[in-house]
Amino acid sequence: MKTGYEISLKDFYSLCSRHREDVGPILGEWFELEIVPLKDTFFLRDSKGGTVSPELVHETIQADPERQGSIYRLAMTLWR
Repeated sequence: MKTGYEISLKDFYSLCSRHREDVGPILGEWFELEIVPLKDTFFLRDSKGGTVSPELVHETIQADPERQGSIYRLAMTLWR
């Protein structure tokens, strides 16, 4: 379903790596995930200490129109 609020996987990576202080709380609330910095990149850690695929999280967000719109609006605010 096209909502007009899609962000690419590349943009999701950028949000998580460059704006983790803004995106981290949202991923924590939605999925109980933490963005852990790692040199020039990051990984996602769940509440049990396991790693979670950013691709899976991106797909999950893009499949939910409400979350998709929220992350899109955040991205547009940060990138302006």
